[in-house]
Amino acid sequence: MPIVKDLTVDLDKAAILESVQRLQGGPGRQQAWLDVVDQAVDEALALAQPAIAWDIFPVAAAEPSRLIIGDGHALESGVVASLFARAPAVVLMLFTIGPRLEERVAELGKAGDLPTAFVLDMVGSKALGSVGEKGYGLIEEMAKARHTRASIPLNPGTSHWPMSGQRLLAELVGAKEIGVEALDSGVLRPFKTIAFAVALGDDVLTPAEGSSCDFCDRRDLCRG
Repeated sequence: MPIVKDLTVDLDKAAILESVQRLQGGPGRQQAWLDVVDQAVDEALALAQPAIAWDIFPVAAAEPSRLIIGDGHALESGVVASLFARAPAVVLMLFTIGPRLEERVAELGKAGDLPTAFVLDMVGSKALGSVGEKGYGLIEEMAKARHTRASIPLNPGTSHWPMSGQRLLAELVGAKEIGVEALDSGVLRPFKTIAFAVALGDDVLTPAEGSSCDFCDRRDLCRG
């Protein structure tokens, strides 16, 4: 179960500022928000503890509502079964930025500094996304080494794959090795943590051809 911790986090201050201003109703008080974003980015880079845990499993069988991998473990999703059925292998991956940033957000909230807490939480999500991009890049390298392709990532906790699926992924990739635990509900802690599955094969749907959102019944509720 490989672990990767030697990671940098990439954050685009201009893009974050634009997102903050959009959510706050426009570019008013630009300098004030810029100062908050500058502080939040610096703090996020200091607090983040990026880490990735992953492993590769052979696809054993595909049933209508689940994909069987490895020694009989079931990914309980009809969409996963349908999209990954013809792939020889699946990569399970979990990535996090650790607990310190969300603990700091909670401290700021309790102190009544809600604007800073709001921006720091947003920056934390961007940092988590950066780690996820690096994780997917590792999977693309695996695919190239096998002279095949990497599929779109699919996550437990979507409309087609119950949140409880995260417990299995956390167990199979050794999540405890990077300080992550799955609660009985399937929720991952630290909360700034994501788990997903990606198929490796010649006949898979790649990010250039589709998105996990295409298979989510709740996509119309997203902000996009």
